[in-house]
Amino acid sequence: MEDNTKRLPYTELTVGGKTYLLRLTSLSAIRLEERLGMSVYDALGRTNEMKILSEMIYALIESLRPEFTRADTYSLIDDFVSEGGTLLSLAHIAADALKISGFFGAAPAARESL
Repeated sequence: MEDNTKRLPYTELTVGGKTYLLRLTSLSAIRLEERLGMSVYDALGRTNEMKILSEMIYALIESLRPEFTRADTYSLIDDFVSEGGTLLSLAHIAADALKISGFFGAAPAARESL
């Protein structure tokens, strides 16, 4: 299997002396939407809800680390806050990861008709 970190952009999150690469692939986006029952865009607007934020962080990390678990996610969030981070800053980091994953930005230019 090819190492996705060599060809996909990602955002880094360092917590507890460990660095996690955040990236939402199409597969992890579909899984996230299935778990939450809403689109990634709708979920981003609701990251003030702990369930939504934790599922989003889980999806962003598991894209590149399939062995990562939900329990790992909860510990990561607790550690992040213990180290002085806020849930709002974590939501901003998630939004940055979604941006580099292709969820925001200018629409592609329309093709010229032949």
